[in-house]
Amino acid sequence: MKVIDNNVRGVPMRFAGYTRSLELCSRMNYETENLDFIDEMTPGEVMFDLGACEGRFSIYASKKGIKCYSFEPETNNFEALLQNLALNDIKDELKPFKLAIGKENGSAKLKIGQPWAGGHQKVVEQQETREDLRFDFKEEQVIDVVSLDRFLEDHQIACPDYLKVDIDGSEMAFLQGAQATLKNTGLKSIIFELEINDKNFQYIMDNLAENGFREKARFQVPNEPFLFNIIFTRDR
Repeated sequence: MKVIDNNVRGVPMRFAGYTRSLELCSRMNYETENLDFIDEMTPGEVMFDLGACEGRFSIYASKKGIKCYSFEPETNNFEALLQNLALNDIKDELKPFKLAIGKENGSAKLKIGQPWAGGHQKVVEQQETREDLRFDFKEEQVIDVVSLDRFLEDHQIACPDYLKVDIDGSEMAFLQGAQATLKNTGLKSIIFELEINDKNFQYIMDNLAENGFREKARFQVPNEPFLFNIIFTRDR
């Protein structure tokens, strides 16, 4: 297996690089606002990475002393996540879960446009699909889905300090299944990838505001004019 070594802001990291997508992920030079978000955390705090892909941001956080729970439902990406954990000798400080986050516990169909490790265009089938996510899908997988509120309750886990949310097309389902978590004042900040032309965008923004969060900053995803990583912090 091809392995790529990188030093990310002084943190030595190793990544599986057996697909072109994994090679690109290993560079850690894309959507670097996620690194900035993690750099503001204090060792010992807890981050949930919802839509972790091959795990690069979770692993970076873990190496900085952050306790991570990483959620990735797609088989190829999850296998790459496990390989990257082994390459970085990460054990108890990061817990991986082969799960999608949604409105309620159950199963769903994952539609896949790029069926390889590190690939994108992986969208959980919903009653309504974002217009920008209507890809030429090549494969499907049946995946397990949990609501964030139920996951915390069932596993008797305290509310995390931070959420990283990158779950193309499942934003509303996540929101509907996470209201208790979002209301919990232990949750300090969220970085949330959102499509500003999505018809649900304003509802999502309003709901986060109702739960005590304000927008701190937004960063355009490269080559995606309407897709932004938006950082929210809790009003104190």
